[in-house]
Amino acid sequence: MAANGIDVGRLARTLTLIMFVTFVFIMLSVDQLEGDVLRVGVGAISAVAFVTAVTGFLIAAGEYYDREPV
Repeated sequence: MAANGIDVGRLARTLTLIMFVTFVFIMLSVDQLEGDVLRVGVGAISAVAFVTAVTGFLIAAGEYYDREPV
């Protein structure tokens, strides 16, 4: 799907999965935690989601560099 750029399909699937998993974990945290612990938990979950999204982008972009020139 990425003839001249990053693999958009791979990036979209990765980001969709990250959003779904983050949503589920935040909803479970809201159900179980309260107060300052909830804020720390949501912050930690969001930080992990952000790092995972950046890693997914780098993997999708790395696919572009791994291809042989046409």
